[in-house]
Amino acid sequence: MKYLMILAEHCPCLTSVDLGNCEDLTDAALDTVAKHCPGPTSVNLWDCGIWTDAAVVALAEHCPGLTSVNLRCCGKLTDAAVVALAEH
Repeated sequence: MKYLMILAEHCPCLTSVDLGNCEDLTDAALDTVAKHCPGPTSVNLWDCGIWTDAAVVALAEHCPGLTSVNLRCCGKLTDAAVVALAEH
């Protein structure tokens, strides 16, 4: 998680983020990515069962250019995460 946060803080121009199958990452890590890298158009969160709606809401609020988000097998997410993405 530490290295992802460092990467996010120093690479604000990322356009694609693939965190698929990264089960050890927390909501705080994804929040840091969202706040420091506002430009992704594509985010893959496949099989990241630890994240909650708060992490996806942070993406929705801070990354307005998102056109593709993979939430497959993210078991803790609810409809609120999808609604946040649709509304932002």
